[in-house]
Amino acid sequence: MKESAITYRLVPHDPSSHSFKIQIGIARPDPNGQILRLPAWIPGSYLIRDFSRHIQTIRGSAESGDDITIAKIDDHSWR
Repeated sequence: MKESAITYRLVPHDPSSHSFKIQIGIARPDPNGQILRLPAWIPGSYLIRDFSRHIQTIRGSAESGDDITIAKIDDHSWR
């Protein structure tokens, strides 16, 4: 089985409020800064969904446990 370059882990945080803790592991991140994006809409829909508005907290950490600075690039993207 081939190791995935990106892994996701979803854990229910507060089911009554439909909130989850989501961990994303990137095996070989871009040394110049990884860019992560959420969609603003879904195929087949003409409505802007703005999924990023549901993010309450975001943080990054290296395998060593050191914090990684995350900067919001635009409404839907982070570096």
